[in-house]
Amino acid sequence: MNLRWLFLCLALAVTAWLSLGGEPGTSDAVSEAVVRPAQVRGASLRPSAAQRMQAESGLLRLQVRQEPAPLMDAPSLSDLADKEPPIFHNQSWDPPPVKVVAKVEPPKAPAWPYAYLGQQFGQGEWWVYLTLGEETRAVKKGLILDQNYRIEKIEPPTMSVTYLPLSELQTVTIGAMK
Repeated sequence: MNLRWLFLCLALAVTAWLSLGGEPGTSDAVSEAVVRPAQVRGASLRPSAAQRMQAESGLLRLQVRQEPAPLMDAPSLSDLADKEPPIFHNQSWDPPPVKVVAKVEPPKAPAWPYAYLGQQFGQGEWWVYLTLGEETRAVKKGLILDQNYRIEKIEPPTMSVTYLPLSELQTVTIGAMK
């Protein structure tokens, strides 16, 4: 055998003995922290029996840690969470969901409910004859029809009407002059 092999076997044996047997004077018991009182200058280095008793009783009087008081109340935390994303938020490579925004169109005037019957020029102004169901009406410029429509102007082939609830101007075709 070689000197090198002999040295390696000896090191293996010492390692096995230390790992199985351990060092003399060690135990498997859990050690606890020792609180040492502050030393006063000029005092002896060895604590007295009363000081040792006080230090040991200090260890026995441990208090249960209380939950820290919240810095902010729950509603303000939820408001803060809605306004800004957290610093360390989950990262996702998926595209954000598409936000569907419904377009709300402004109200429009209903379709012109009257049917055109005819027109007449008399006494220096145009008269237009309209029908709604079985009712026939003759209208001229400035007249209010059913509290919803005001006749703005009559110039064949069109007539301008304002829908009063929305103040929307509509143009109605009445035909050419006859």
